[in-house]
Amino acid sequence: MPSSNDGELARSASVGLFLCWIATAAALAAGVATVVGSFDANVGQTRLLVRFNELYLPEYASRTGALSYFAFAYALWRLTAFLRLSRAGQVFAADTTTHLRAFGRWLLIAATAAAVLPLLAMAVHQFAFLPPGDWHVPPMRVPLFKGIFVVAVATLVMTVCRVIDEGRRLHEELEEIV
Repeated sequence: MPSSNDGELARSASVGLFLCWIATAAALAAGVATVVGSFDANVGQTRLLVRFNELYLPEYASRTGALSYFAFAYALWRLTAFLRLSRAGQVFAADTTTHLRAFGRWLLIAATAAAVLPLLAMAVHQFAFLPPGDWHVPPMRVPLFKGIFVVAVATLVMTVCRVIDEGRRLHEELEEIV
């Protein structure tokens, strides 16, 4: 017999699923825009100028860092799988917690990639492509707080999922005993 809580859970999972699809599309679009760089488009009588420029990073470093957008989009895709199973009423199923744990893991990978890949690209450029003695280190700004915040949220999601998974395992053990 379904309860009103099941209906509320399904409704909130549906809203979360809708918002997650929008966020996934936005992350993919941001990744593509970063890789493509700047471009102009005509929309009717209006000229649309799309510019992606992080003033503190060279263009090649920004484009390398764009890979983190694709990792974030994959994390969101895993979150949509979690929300689909939650909407179906399988909140504590093993597959559900697997998707949630994968979301946290890929969120952590995306956050790390966003911080590390541009710096790594600049280091490779300095050591591999510039002639000896012509080294110039561009100014760098590392978004430390934002990076640490996202890493902390990803770690929290993985911890909550582990607790839910342990509760599910204990519940299954109790059902076997009874």
